[in-house]
Amino acid sequence: MTDPEFDLSEQLPRYRAPAGLGAAILRAAAPPPAPRWWWPAALSAAATAMVMALLWISVLPRVLPADPLQRAIRAIVSEHTRSLIWGQAHPKVIPASLPWLTQETGIGLQRVFVGDSELRFVAGEPIYLEGRRGVAFHYTDPDEHMVSHMVLPAPGLAVPERSRVQIARYRPALSRSDGFAILVWKHGDLASF
Repeated sequence: MTDPEFDLSEQLPRYRAPAGLGAAILRAAAPPPAPRWWWPAALSAAATAMVMALLWISVLPRVLPADPLQRAIRAIVSEHTRSLIWGQAHPKVIPASLPWLTQETGIGLQRVFVGDSELRFVAGEPIYLEGRRGVAFHYTDPDEHMVSHMVLPAPGLAVPERSRVQIARYRPALSRSDGFAILVWKHGDLASF
């Protein structure tokens, strides 16, 4: 059925295909890999599990130090940080507010340091730390650094001798926590920080 006059296979030159062309045709003709439908589900499940783990860790109870002084110091630092960030809830004028502070805290103070040329009184407020009502007095120095003096009832709190430092005629204990220096001393059943 083929007419030899029109049989071009014998009349035209033949060229070899490039070496990679056959492999490319075979790759193109191969079926595509099966879609990985489980990847998005697995990735979302892993992300959800990680978020749940983070939430679960955040609600675990924090390990508190066994030493009551260290617990009190942590609470004092937290309260000082709160007052730095949020400010005082009710700045009161001292000494006019001493009866109010005594009523709110149960701590009867006869006198309060109201500032001098180095420290300017800012506010006095009741606080509640470690299950105890106390009082906090806030001052600022000439560089606008805040200094807090907090008083809490602490009849069983012992101030360790090993951390005491000599300041004039007093020997308060010096403690450091989260970048803050805290002086601790007792006056009867009251602890001052």
